[in-house]
Amino acid sequence: MTNVFDHWQAQKPALRAALEEQTDPAGAADRVRHALLQTEQNALAEMTDEVLRQQAGVLMSQLKTSVDLVDCQTSAQVWTPRRQADKPAARGGIALWGAALLVQLALGGYCYLKGLALGWLLALAALLAVAWALVRERRRPTAPEDEVRVVLKPDVERLLTLMDRQMRAIDRSLNDLAYLNEQLRGGLQTADAATLARAADLMEALYECDGEVPEAAGEAARKMLAVMGLTALDYTEENRRLF
Repeated sequence: MTNVFDHWQAQKPALRAALEEQTDPAGAADRVRHALLQTEQNALAEMTDEVLRQQAGVLMSQLKTSVDLVDCQTSAQVWTPRRQADKPAARGGIALWGAALLVQLALGGYCYLKGLALGWLLALAALLAVAWALVRERRRPTAPEDEVRVVLKPDVERLLTLMDRQMRAIDRSLNDLAYLNEQLRGGLQTADAATLARAADLMEALYECDGEVPEAAGEAARKMLAVMGLTALDYTEENRRLF
């Protein structure tokens, strides 16, 4: 049984933490590809079947190539209203209002000293109008505006879930390949009918010569049959139905 999925699970905690900090899809793809490389190396190191190891390498290479799909530039636009705030008055406008205020004060003082009641009353009215305009300008709130935010952060949990499914699929494929490899090896080593008949005659002859043939000869015959993909069974209660 292959365990690529188990090695992938060992890489997931560090990968999840790294992806949480990534806002660039290209960087996220690199992180995933690195985790897959570590998974591949650890899994292949435990495989003793050279053919199965090569087949696993091909499957993992295909998976690493598909990680480039994470690098697709996707974006989400979110509109959120800004908080209403008092609109600050422009500095240029405040300077002009201040200059007008000084002029009105000077004009009002001059008319007051000269005894021109109408003049300083008009200046006072203008002064009050300027003050009211300044206060109103400073207190006028801004209209709510929309703010557009572009988010390029990958969905970490969804990505890891998809990768889990891929790893389980690879394990299933490798188990199927291991079974097929064994079947192919067995088929190549299986003897034909004529060879089986000769092997049976050999074992019968050895059993008939029990006590006269050294035990080493019987062991050598069994090894020869094993190379051919055959096994010599002794007559026992368990194997009686096969005779």
